[in-house]
Amino acid sequence: MTSISNTTKNCSTIAGSYDKNGLPEDFADFAETVFDFIRFYGLGEILDPSVYGKVKRRKSEYIFCSVTFDEGYKSYYYLTDDDSIEIGDFVLMPAGKDNHEAVVEVVNIEYFRKKNVPLPIKKTKKIIRKCREEDFDPPVA
Repeated sequence: MTSISNTTKNCSTIAGSYDKNGLPEDFADFAETVFDFIRFYGLGEILDPSVYGKVKRRKSEYIFCSVTFDEGYKSYYYLTDDDSIEIGDFVLMPAGKDNHEAVVEVVNIEYFRKKNVPLPIKKTKKIIRKCREEDFDPPVA
């Protein structure tokens, strides 16, 4: 038995056997389409939570990245227009009252409409860019 729910809270229950006699008449066409899709694209992205769990940004939304400094326990919001930044990326951004450049890790990404932003847009600092190799200090021997 299979139950199917949707966002309007409607629920349908389908009962039967999983064999030729219990499946819909056009099940073979459906199965072939799904099989061709999986064969072409693979299972990786379909079942990868980092793909299906990612929220797509609407053009009208602001991207707020939460960052932490030196394994700190407090995170801070910074704005970006770069859709390619992901959780775990290191970014270069202005820090402190003097706005010195700092390398920090992005720990969360959220999208907000203008009326729901967590901080005033004009007062929120912006990420400069994703880090490159030269942004990291080499270890001192």
